[in-house]
Amino acid sequence: MLIANLDLPHRPQHRRPHVMRERRAYSALVGLEDLDRLGDQGHGLSLLHRALNLERLETLIQRLKPLDRQVIVSYLEDLDAASIAEITGLLPANVAMKIHRIKRLLARWFSGTPKGDSNA
Repeated sequence: MLIANLDLPHRPQHRRPHVMRERRAYSALVGLEDLDRLGDQGHGLSLLHRALNLERLETLIQRLKPLDRQVIVSYLEDLDAASIAEITGLLPANVAMKIHRIKRLLARWFSGTPKGDSNA
C-alpha cells in the first residue's frame, strides 16, 4: 500500500526504487469501465483499491501549501534533500524536517485522524 511508504524515516542518501515500481504498476491500470470486462482474476480488486488510494493521496497532496507540495512531490520523484534544497531555497536539514512533518500530516489526513487540520 502506498501510504505505508509515508512512515519511512527520511534518508537523503537512500534511493527509493519502489516508487518507480509503483508508478510503473499504476501506469498499467485499467479504467473502471474495463474492470467488468476483465473480470476479477484475483488482482482486479487490489488494483482498484491501489488506484483509489493513489487518487486519494494525490487529492490530499493538493491540500498542502505550495512549498510543502513542491517538497513532497520532489521527494516522491526520488530527489534527495540536497536537490530539493537547491530547488526550494531551503537548507537540506529543513527539507528533511519538512518531509518528515508532511508525511506525518498526510498519514493523519489519510487515516482520517482529526489531530489538527493545519498544513505542515
